[in-house]
Amino acid sequence: MISLRDLTVAQRSVLAVGGVTVLAALAVLISASEFDISPLRTLRSIRVGEGAVLETRYNPIAILGLGVVIAVILGALALAFNALKPLLSNIAGGGASGLTGDAVAKVGQKLERELSKVLGLIRGHITTNESYAKSLANAQARLQGLSEPEQVRVIVSLLVAENERMRNDSGELKKKLEESHKQIEELRSSLSQAEEFVLKDPLTGTGNRRQFDLTMAKAISACEQDRTSLSLVMCDIDHFKRVNDGFGHQVGDEIIKMFARVIEAGIRENDTVIRYGGEEFAIILPMTEQEAAKDIAERIRRQFESKKLTIRETNQKVGQLTASFGVAQYRRGDDVDMLVQRADAKLYDAKSQGRNRVAAFGQNN
Repeated sequence: MISLRDLTVAQRSVLAVGGVTVLAALAVLISASEFDISPLRTLRSIRVGEGAVLETRYNPIAILGLGVVIAVILGALALAFNALKPLLSNIAGGGASGLTGDAVAKVGQKLERELSKVLGLIRGHITTNESYAKSLANAQARLQGLSEPEQVRVIVSLLVAENERMRNDSGELKKKLEESHKQIEELRSSLSQAEEFVLKDPLTGTGNRRQFDLTMAKAISACEQDRTSLSLVMCDIDHFKRVNDGFGHQVGDEIIKMFARVIEAGIRENDTVIRYGGEEFAIILPMTEQEAAKDIAERIRRQFESKKLTIRETNQKVGQLTASFGVAQYRRGDDVDMLVQRADAKLYDAKSQGRNRVAAFGQNN
């Protein structure tokens, strides 16, 4: 399966920043939904004659701080929302069948709607907080002019009722945010699965050219950073056009799929098989010296040579199938094209020397 490591650096950065920002904002909001607003005001009882009056004093710095936090969360969510848009459009538009593109687009649209829903919940909560603050201010103004205990009790009752309403609103917000968090996680999982399909070759299930570019860029970067080795094998089926023309494209497709299965069976877990084009494949071998890569290619060559394909419907034998291989090792300062050109050159040598062989650069080449 293809993972997020197959996306470009820019795409991974956008998706990571957007996802982390959204999840962090949700976590903050869920925690804040049951916040104690006591830091925003100070309530104390004072004696007025024979009764008690509840005096409210506000902390303007705390109120300003809460406003800044809410504004930052809103801004972060808006940035994440906008940043995800081009990524979703890019994924939906490239490298896969129309059905897959539609599926990715639909998941993206659902994710956008869910993010919009979260923004709406935040705005609603801000409005509720503002209303609550106004109620407290109004109560304070009224309390200052009261002296009768009964009047004070009425105002206090109103404050208690307002506080209960605020608590209920906060509880409802927490519930809705938790539901949105769960939905966003499910949508992210669906989007990841769709992304994996976009980088697959539909015939063989191996990686396609887009994955080749992404994987090679990552492998070269790791090779330069960690000072490890990297080898590339380019290979294709000998006389494939003749077989394809003689037996038909359906048989040709079966041969290509069989070749892909043989290659996959002969490599390690951290190696990558790419259908580079037609009957040509690329094998990316990280942390592999050229001699070891040559041994892997030779093993695959022998295994494929031993296969005998028979057309089931007619019982017609296709005959012996062979493949040729070119091996090259990464050199410091190489880019992807340079490494591919050297491996392709050795593949051409293998063809010109009689096919069904492995050719690799010597130590002095």
